Parts: sequence; structure tokens; C-alpha cells
Amino acid sequence: MMEAMDLVQARTPKSVKTEANDILDALGLNMSTYINMALKQLIIQGGIPFSVKVAAPAYSPAEVIDEVNAALKMEGMLTADDLAMLKDIKVGNMTADEARQIIIKEN
Repeated sequence: MMEAMDLVQARTPKSVKTEANDILDALGLNMSTYINMALKQLIIQGGIPFSVKVAAPAYSPAEVIDEVNAALKMEGMLTADDLAMLKDIKVGNMTADEARQIIIKEN
């Protein structure tokens, strides 16, 4: 006897659904089959079957501050914006990667 089926609904951005469906089509699968496979792996593994973590930033806050200071010294200037950015990093209002991206865009 076949087990009764239940409906699972999820919202996802249209672009994510389209890209996922393209890959699943190439594999000869549909979304329903994939979701069932993922749920079965969740049960078998007793948790999410892949690593879920926050990526480590490329630079530590101290390294970014050193990089900003070195760039400022090379240019021989320190603007109010530069000081504000360093303060934002120090108090946690800006990440090291955000500061680095600002520096890269400006140079």
C-alpha cells in the first residue's frame, strides 16, 4: 500500500526556481522529486545534509584598517570620510569586506 501524500509549499524567487528547474530538467528530475530526495536526506542524516555556515570575510577588521591606513599614507591624506569609515569598522557598523570594497571602488 502506498503512503498517503501531503502537500508542501514554499516561496522562492522566480529566478531561483527557473535556474533550479533548468538543472533538474538536465538531470531528468522534477522539483517534487528533488524536494522529496532532499527531505529524505534530511531524515537519513539527522540534519541538513550540507554545510550551513557564514563565510569568513577575506580580511579581518584589523587587516582592513591596516590596508586603509596604508592607502591613506601613500596618498598623504586622511579625509573625514576615511576617519568615519575606520570608526564604523571599529564599532561594528561596517564590515571589513564592505570597507575593502569601498577602497577598491575608489581606486
